Amino acid sequence: MVGRLLARVSCLLLLVSCGRLERECRGVSVTANAFIAESERQRPRPNATPDETMKAELATAERYDKLASDLKALHVESGELLPEVERYRTLAEHSAESLRAVAAAFARGDFDTARAKRVELDREARGEGPLVQKINEICGTTTPAADASL
Repeated sequence: MVGRLLARVSCLLLLVSCGRLERECRGVSVTANAFIAESERQRPRPNATPDETMKAELATAERYDKLASDLKALHVESGELLPEVERYRTLAEHSAESLRAVAAAFARGDFDTARAKRVELDREARGEGPLVQKINEICGTTTPAADASL
């Protein structure tokens, strides 16, 4: 009798845990996809002027700030997903910070520093693909091109 009760409780906890992970994965996916879609709509034109580039960098920084805030607001609790979402949130915060530094350098007319900061940001951003891949694996949404989307 006690064995059956423990088995039922274990099954119930497993279902609750799986349901939570599914909801959290869906939340992360919706949040990330909204960020990606907005970024695509706001992509700066090629050969933009320094002023246009500065404005675009600041707008992108704001989108990264919103992504970080939205990821935090999801209140992810699943043990396997939480560290990856935290890494994604931290990456978004650092990206926003770097983009503001690029924009500030443009505003000062310091194009060498702007370029150096942008290269630094691009180097840091290379970690986004593997991070998204890991989140996709956890959420069971891995596809051959999963490094490009959530």
